[in-house]
Amino acid sequence: MHDNAAPPWFHPAFRLITGGREWTWADIMARAATLPSGALCAHGHDLVHLAASLVGAWRQAVPLALLRGGLPPPDLGDVRGRVLLLETSGTTGTPKRIIRPFDAILGGIDIPRGGNAARWLLAYDACGFAGLQVLLTAMAGGGTLLAAPDTEAAALVRLAAQEQATHISATPSFWRLLLLSSTTPPLARITLGGEAVDQPLLDALAARFPGVPIRCIYASTELGRLFSVADGREGFPASWLSNSPGGYSFRIENDTLHVLRDGRWQDTGDLVEVIGDRVLFRGRNDMVVNVGGSKVNPVLAERRILRLPAVINALVYGIPNPITGAILAADIVAPTWTGTDTWRVLVAQAVADLPTPARPRRLRLLETLPLSAGGKKRPLAEEA
Repeated sequence: MHDNAAPPWFHPAFRLITGGREWTWADIMARAATLPSGALCAHGHDLVHLAASLVGAWRQAVPLALLRGGLPPPDLGDVRGRVLLLETSGTTGTPKRIIRPFDAILGGIDIPRGGNAARWLLAYDACGFAGLQVLLTAMAGGGTLLAAPDTEAAALVRLAAQEQATHISATPSFWRLLLLSSTTPPLARITLGGEAVDQPLLDALAARFPGVPIRCIYASTELGRLFSVADGREGFPASWLSNSPGGYSFRIENDTLHVLRDGRWQDTGDLVEVIGDRVLFRGRNDMVVNVGGSKVNPVLAERRILRLPAVINALVYGIPNPITGAILAADIVAPTWTGTDTWRVLVAQAVADLPTPARPRRLRLLETLPLSAGGKKRPLAEEA
């Protein structure tokens, strides 16, 4: 039997604008009332159904599996209670399914002051951890969610301007795309997550949106939300390694950040480096490329290329090579470089201080970098 009462966290001022239509709190509640009893599944292609499923799963105190397409729908016969089953993105490996208590995810929601006036752009996959955070923030805060599932990032940038988004949480790659456009939505808060953030991007956002608070969130599907940084600097304070806020402890082991959670140290998989008073992120340890027997972190070259004044975005990654097994390739977005070859010299100079295997050998100048459903940059597919 359904409990028809609204969840205490679901604000009646919530609105969802998608597919050219506005859906209200009452619409979502009505859809939730039609859901079957028992464990539920939902995907991000139908946001009305997803929002209703969140309501229904809470009311029935049953599991809800959020599907991203990387794994088949799970057998929920042995899963009990008010829990959410989330898929990792699979960006750097095989996707896996994580079970998280619904209460724990709601506990990590940070509703901004005046939340029911917020107009949130959904720039992530709604069934991923980051997208779910945005959806629940809007639902709990009574804000408006602006969404266009399965839409390319450039169209989402236009949607932000058309619908006057005030709050955007997105990857650094998405923000670079927005900066490349002439779009200046009336933002009240900027949030970055999902990829390492560099100082030039933070500075560019501060210049385009003066006075707007900028926060960098560090979170993952496996570990949840661990901390946020809002001081305008990349990385996080090195002092947090001995005295961190938020109840978590951190340490660096084998150049990788570890977090003390549930009574044990867990490897986050993120490579870090202490420089001065900051801990800076240097990519994922599972993205290290073996170039002729040398283990190379592609982020080292990528960050140097990103610091070049004309560069809007860049991605460095490994590609197969018959002699060395792999070499590094760099895809670069720098509109002012089009029509000249002198940019290759600039890139070579930018990475000249790196060991030979760590310097990209194949360089491509692109108009834009493709983004995954989660907003992360990825290589442009090779032509057949």
